[in-house]
Amino acid sequence: MQTSDNLIKNAIFAGGGSRCLWQVGFWDGANTAGLKLAQSVDYAASTSAGCAMATACMLGRGREALDMFKELTAENPANIHWHNLKPGSGAPLLPHMNMYRHALETFLTEKDLKTLADKKLEFLMARFPAWLPNFVGTPLAFVVYGLEKHLTGALHPHWTRKLGFKPLRFGNEEAEHIGDLVDTILASSCVPPVLPFGRYRGMRVLDGGIIDNVPAFLTDQREGTTLVLLSKRYPQALPPPGERIYAQPSEPILLDKFDYANPQGLQDTYDLGLADGAAFAAQFTESPD
Repeated sequence: MQTSDNLIKNAIFAGGGSRCLWQVGFWDGANTAGLKLAQSVDYAASTSAGCAMATACMLGRGREALDMFKELTAENPANIHWHNLKPGSGAPLLPHMNMYRHALETFLTEKDLKTLADKKLEFLMARFPAWLPNFVGTPLAFVVYGLEKHLTGALHPHWTRKLGFKPLRFGNEEAEHIGDLVDTILASSCVPPVLPFGRYRGMRVLDGGIIDNVPAFLTDQREGTTLVLLSKRYPQALPPPGERIYAQPSEPILLDKFDYANPQGLQDTYDLGLADGAAFAAQFTESPD
């Protein structure tokens, strides 16, 4: 693979929870190795946890995001707070939503919207069909999505669309203040009961990953090459480089996607991405013989 520094114009960040720290490491490693994604990419899109990673990378604050979340997870003793089952506790059994919101509200500032003014971020969420109630549609959507992935191995699934779920995309251009951007990221990451945030601008929504956890279709009408950053290794061969270039971890990521109590796991995942990004940059920018 060979390119000029300006060839990659778009980036897709797959969903994948805590595993998405690999993407941040990859971005930082590729930039340090000379690929200069920070200068060439002016459009990034994602869904689920990849939205936060895409935002941090487009702001050039990936390492800062890693350090902050490591601090938060170091203070969290477990992923399930069983003691909150006691009568009168009032605190959630699962700490993920509170931690995620706190992280975003702490990390992002109004200044960041100005920094992103000349770039475009889009986040994918799934809108419920009007006829389908939440208590049925939520488990049904995730079951159908899981079945399709298990039975077909599809990198880009489509069965949930046949149920009537529709893709919605919103991003920094619709955000009037930083709180709007935080709400958009959270809405695109709605995975009940772990992340139970199910409404956006009056619409019932779920994690956009049930539409496509690797939403590369969001760049279909855009010019330039798209770098697609996955968040796990796939057993099947990835599509060959073309208008899209897919990159995946060089080895399985051991960190669970809903692990919010493992700062060392976050660091290890980032470090793997750092090495993979540097290796990718060396291959991508090598001169012809």
